[in-house]
Amino acid sequence: MDSGDEHEETIRRLHAEVRDLPESARHKRLLELGADPLLIAEIDARLMADAETSAWRDGQSPRSGNTSQDALELHAGDSLGSWRLLKEIGSGGMGAVFLAERSDGHFDQRVAIKLIRGVPDAETFLHFARERQILARLQHPDIARLLDGGATPGGQPYLVMEHIEGIPIERHCAGQQLDLESRLRLFRKVCDAVQFAHQRLIVHCDLKPSNVLVRADGNPVLLDFGIARALDQQPASREARSAGAWITPLYASPEQLRGEPVSTASDVYSLGLILFELLAGRRARVDADDHTITLLGKAEVRPSELAADMPWRSRLRGDLDAIMQRATANDPAQRYESAEALGLDLQRHLEHRPIGARPQTLVYRTNRLVRRRWPAFAAALVMLIGATVFTWKLAQERDRARAAEAAARIEAQTAERASEFLVSVFNVSNPDLNQNRAISARDVLDEGAQRIEKELTDTPAIKARLLAVIGTAYRYIGEPQRAVDMLAKAAALYQDPRVDKPLDAAGVLSQLAIVYSNNEFPASKAEQAARESLRLRELHTAPESAEIADSLNTLGVVLEHADEHDEAERVLLHSLAIRERLFGKDAVVVAGNLNNLGLVERERGNHAQSLAYFERSLQIKRKANGEHNPDYEIGLGNYARALTESGDRLRALELRRQHLALALDLYGADSEKVSSAHNELGSVLHDLGRFNEAAEQYRECMAILARKGRTQSSTYALPLNNLASAYEDMGDYGAAEPLFRESLAVRKATQDVDSPMVARAEYNLGRLLEKRGEYRESETLSAQALASFSKRHDATHRNVVKLILLDVERQLDQHRVEPARQQLAQLAAGDIRWDDRELALRDALNARIAEQDGDLPAALKASQQALAAIRRAWGDHHPLILQYALDLARLQERAGDSDKAKALVASVSDLGSAFHETAPERMELEQWRP
Repeated sequence: MDSGDEHEETIRRLHAEVRDLPESARHKRLLELGADPLLIAEIDARLMADAETSAWRDGQSPRSGNTSQDALELHAGDSLGSWRLLKEIGSGGMGAVFLAERSDGHFDQRVAIKLIRGVPDAETFLHFARERQILARLQHPDIARLLDGGATPGGQPYLVMEHIEGIPIERHCAGQQLDLESRLRLFRKVCDAVQFAHQRLIVHCDLKPSNVLVRADGNPVLLDFGIARALDQQPASREARSAGAWITPLYASPEQLRGEPVSTASDVYSLGLILFELLAGRRARVDADDHTITLLGKAEVRPSELAADMPWRSRLRGDLDAIMQRATANDPAQRYESAEALGLDLQRHLEHRPIGARPQTLVYRTNRLVRRRWPAFAAALVMLIGATVFTWKLAQERDRARAAEAAARIEAQTAERASEFLVSVFNVSNPDLNQNRAISARDVLDEGAQRIEKELTDTPAIKARLLAVIGTAYRYIGEPQRAVDMLAKAAALYQDPRVDKPLDAAGVLSQLAIVYSNNEFPASKAEQAARESLRLRELHTAPESAEIADSLNTLGVVLEHADEHDEAERVLLHSLAIRERLFGKDAVVVAGNLNNLGLVERERGNHAQSLAYFERSLQIKRKANGEHNPDYEIGLGNYARALTESGDRLRALELRRQHLALALDLYGADSEKVSSAHNELGSVLHDLGRFNEAAEQYRECMAILARKGRTQSSTYALPLNNLASAYEDMGDYGAAEPLFRESLAVRKATQDVDSPMVARAEYNLGRLLEKRGEYRESETLSAQALASFSKRHDATHRNVVKLILLDVERQLDQHRVEPARQQLAQLAAGDIRWDDRELALRDALNARIAEQDGDLPAALKASQQALAAIRRAWGDHHPLILQYALDLARLQERAGDSDKAKALVASVSDLGSAFHETAPERMELEQWRP
């Protein structure tokens, strides 16, 4: 019998021994019978009748051998939610993977969708639910991200994954002919990604070369955490325990093959085998007679002895042999304690430093020192040889060396002082020093801020740097006032003659301007800081530099907040052009410009362009850093608001809820970022006509700000104004008025006299007073707001138009028909871009004028136009269309068409429940009831 027949006979014998056993017992029995991982993989493949080498779960029977696409519910060309399947790109025992693209038009995005094959059982659903939970926690640039998930119409679970265009790591290294150092650096990134998962208590359990793809840019990406096991979820059932059973025997650790609990050491073992494959140029096992894995695990053979004909084979001796042997030790306790430790030893080898896997003998450490510092040793030898000839030159070099040493000593002392200070500040979080009380990030920052004020007066440069660092931290935890305090002091110190670092000052001023602008500080302060940042950088950096682009972007943000949209667009486009030239069109800094341009177009009412800017910005941010970061949170909020204003309010509501959840996770429940997210969620609910729900969100926002002592800030005035508007829309004018007055008072106390925020508050209060019949004060407030807006805008601007329409309404309420007619005629003659809400009000006012003229047909026509416009703005079943419908019904009744009037009222009568019991709409509706 030849060797091939012997091998086949072995397979048949082992297959017969274990085919009726459950998976965990099967592997154990195969090991007892002397099978190695390669034989186990081949037997598994035959049992599964599939190309996948993954092992079966405990106690589960083998599937049918049919692995064709016919067993799947969906095929290429089918749609799944917002995705369209393009083609099948992978197939295995668990299912198939399709390349898909988004089909709803919101994003231009391609993904990989994994479908389970056949009719799934309850255990399969549990497996996929766990996979989604695990992946949602992994947001890392080198780990493929979960984007979506659910079930098909037929009930098959699916996952939508980031589509990675790359090739397996071993093929990449071979195809690119990477040298030894390049392979080690690439593998170091893989270790970092695995460590990221380990730090979140997640073990991959199936690391192998095909699960590590390398993109075209040379960066690795880890795939398929579908079999991973969350270490913080203790297995309480057979289903939970089976999550770790999907393994690939060729790369599985000994404890996995024995069915024992897995740990981070199991992943370290698999990493060791992948590293062996990359460095040795061959698998750790090539056939059934190859016992390399066993020998490596017992340290009975060195990898350098097993390597193929690689040009660096001799360089594997020593450090790299020791690293691979430690990573692949049979005993988990003898392996590296983490992927990070494995990566650090590789980094030490690259830097010619002693590694942890070898005994730290004096000879070894000296050898590493000489290797690491050989240029210094060589230079010393050259100087020694030339000392007798070039004495005068060496004296000069000595003096220069002494000067450099002195400078280095000063720099080291500075760094040491800053380090000691920061360490002492963070001692506030030491439970032995704080009586075990709970310590927050805010507590640590407050401690640092107090210490900076009292100390470091003799080192202004260190003080400026630490003020800037702590100010930035305050900004990102949602503490704008504290951020402003720290950043303003840092900017001043950087410009102090004792420090004289104008470029550092410019960077801090740019950040300070953003904090001012985003948190409703006076616009003049924000613009002053932004322009000073730009001036300093223009003096001290090259034109069209990255620093200039940053200051231009900041100035654009400030100008957009001040309603200076044309100039904001100009400077933002200038900044964008610089950044795209310097960093490329997909850089994160470019995403910032796109986001800010989206804000400009949103305020102009150019919804399609605004959404396009926000979508492109979010794509770049997601690709660069994932979704779990403050920059993405800001962009998501802006995108949601643009969707609201474009009319896609239900989609906006969905994103607003996601935005609030993300803000809570990033900043904590008492952050001003979270208070803002509550306010914005309230705004979407408000626009949907869900006034009570909106009011609840506004009150939650105000409660957070009140707990933080921010009731006299412009930030507090915003939800205060919105809550008043909700009460106004419900018709509860008595509850709305004091809130509008308080909002106006706070804004006057915190803003410039001509601030747009003050003018908007004056308009809001004036509008409410007009409804209450308090015309004199309403007219005064409107005139003040109109004067403020007219300084910035011409007569066609929406803020100016709204005030003129309010004045027309006030004139009609006081029976001054002619002045009202003249004002409407002037508006009609202007080049105004009317939105549907303004059109509805204009047509309703025209209907009132026609009615007072006695022209009932014209009044009916204008009223019909008004109702059509308000329905376009809010939809057919929004509470704010009720008054327009009642006005039309009243005119229809007057025209003798009583049946049509009653039918119209009946179609909107249920909207009355959204209003306060004293609201005019509700009282008028009652008059129509039989």
